[in-house]
Amino acid sequence: MSEAESIRTKPEGPLWTTADVARFLGCSERQVYVLRNQGLPSIHVASLVRFDPVQVRAWLNRGTAAPSDERAHQLADIAATGDDDNAQCAAADLAREFPTHH
Repeated sequence: MSEAESIRTKPEGPLWTTADVARFLGCSERQVYVLRNQGLPSIHVASLVRFDPVQVRAWLNRGTAAPSDERAHQLADIAATGDDDNAQCAAADLAREFPTHH
């Protein structure tokens, strides 16, 4: 990566911790790690994991740009049958991504 590319991709403000992302999403920190495994962009600073708020929001927007019935059904199933943390996060995601889903 060139120096110009490195400068262009630097976060504009402070980075978020896992706790910050969990508060923003309304879910547990454990669920944030699940989301990282599903593609939520993160930055490694030595052994620390941090998140660029702009990238987090962009990732969420990409995920909700073309919602699918399958995703709505998956979230509804998790909300109904998952453990407390996963069920709460799935219910929040379902309400945010599919506000008219019953």
